[in-house]
Amino acid sequence: MTARYLAVKALIRQEQNGYADLVLDAELKKCAPPLPARDAAFAAAVFYTAVERLHLLDWQLAKASTRPLARLDAPVRAILRAGLAQGRYMGVPVPAAVSESVKLARAFGKTSAAGMVNAVLRRALAAPAPQAQDFADPLERLTVFYSLSAPVAALLSEQYGPEAEALAAAFGQKRPTAVRVNTLRTDAAALTAQLTAEGHTVRGPGPVPGSLLVELAGSPAGSRAFRQGLFHVQGLASQYAALCLGVKPGQRVLDLCAAPGGKTLLLAQQMRDTGTLIANDVSAPRVQKLRQALERAGITCAEAVCHDAAAWAPEPAPFDAILCDVPCTGLGVIGKKPDIRYKPLQDLDALHLLQASILQNAAKALAQNGHLVYSTCTVDHREDQAQVQRFLHKNPDFRLIPPPLAFPGTRDTGFGTLFLPHETGTDGFFVAVLEKHSLR
Repeated sequence: MTARYLAVKALIRQEQNGYADLVLDAELKKCAPPLPARDAAFAAAVFYTAVERLHLLDWQLAKASTRPLARLDAPVRAILRAGLAQGRYMGVPVPAAVSESVKLARAFGKTSAAGMVNAVLRRALAAPAPQAQDFADPLERLTVFYSLSAPVAALLSEQYGPEAEALAAAFGQKRPTAVRVNTLRTDAAALTAQLTAEGHTVRGPGPVPGSLLVELAGSPAGSRAFRQGLFHVQGLASQYAALCLGVKPGQRVLDLCAAPGGKTLLLAQQMRDTGTLIANDVSAPRVQKLRQALERAGITCAEAVCHDAAAWAPEPAPFDAILCDVPCTGLGVIGKKPDIRYKPLQDLDALHLLQASILQNAAKALAQNGHLVYSTCTVDHREDQAQVQRFLHKNPDFRLIPPPLAFPGTRDTGFGTLFLPHETGTDGFFVAVLEKHSLR
C-alpha cells in the first residue's frame, strides 16, 4: 500500500464523520507490513491538508468540474481532494500530483473516472490559487477560504466580529509541539539533551515554567524519552490551566474530566508525587489510557477512576483543590483537531447544562479556602465567562481570584482568562480561578 492510497482511504472514512486522528491511526494500523516512517508522515500530511482545507478544495474542484462533487463516487472525490491538496498546498509538482491521482483512480477500481480526474486536477491546478480577498462576504470567507462549517463561522463572526478572520487564520498556523518535563525524573536541560540526541529539534523553553517547545521527528510515542516517561505532550494553555490550581505536596486534589491525562501528570509532579490525587473521567477506555500514562511517568500518588462528573459524589473528605476541565465544543483546538472545523454545533443547550452541572458538583467537594479551576478548550463566550458569571451569582461563597501566573497575550474577560490563538500563539482556551470562602 502506498502513502497516497492510505491517505485516500482515510479521507473516504473521514467523510463518514469520524474523528480525524482516530481515522488516520486506524488506517495506519491496518497496514501490513507497516508503512515506513517517511511514507506514514507523507500520508498524514496529505490527509490532514485535505481535511483542514476541505471547503476550499471543494470550491476549487467545483469550478474545474462539469459534474457536481456530490454526485461523484466517494473514492473519486477523495482522490481529487488529495491530488489538489498536494499540488496546491504541499509543494508536490503538478505533473506528479496529477499522474499519481490517475493511478489511484485505477487502483480503487475507478478506471472509467481516470480521465476525468486528470482533466479536473489539471484545470484546478492551472487556475490561480484562491486568496482571502476573493471572498467579499465575511461569512463566505470564513466558511470557504478558512474551511469552517456555517454554524462555527456564524458563532465566531457573532462573538468576535472583524477579529474572527484573524482567529480563523491562526487555526491554520503550524507551531512547535509543547511538551511538559517530568520533574520527578529529569529536568529541562537533561531532557533537551536527550531529545536532541534522538534527532528532535528543541526550540527552547516555552512561556509556561517547565515547558519546552519541540519539533518532533515523528510521533511522540516513537521517542525513547517519551517511553521512559521523561515528558508528555501538553499544550501551553492546558499547562497554564493546571498550574493555576497552585497545588502543593501532600494535598488532596481532584481532577475532573481528566483524560487524556496531561493535567493529571502535571498536578502529580507539582505535588512531588505525595498526597492524594483522584483523576476522574466518564470514559472507561480513556481512564485505562490515563492509568497507562501514570505508570509510564512513575506516578504513585494518583488514582484514575471512572465516574460521571456531573453526578458523582466523591468521598466525604473535601478536596484542597479541584481542576474542572469540562467537556466543550473544542473550538479552541481546531488547529490540532481539524474535524472540529465542520461541527454542526447541535444541542448546545444540553452541553451548557452539563458544564454547569459539573462545575456545581465540583464546588460541593471543595474545602473551605480551597481553589477550583474551571477551564475549557473553546473560545465560545457562553461556555467560558458566561458559565463562571452564572456560577458566581448562584454561589456567593465563591469568588474569582487573579491567576497566579501571567501569559503573554491573554485577555481578562472579567470572569476569567481567555487565550486566543492569534494573540497568544497557543490553542484557544479559557481559565478561571475560583476560591471558596466562608459566608459571615
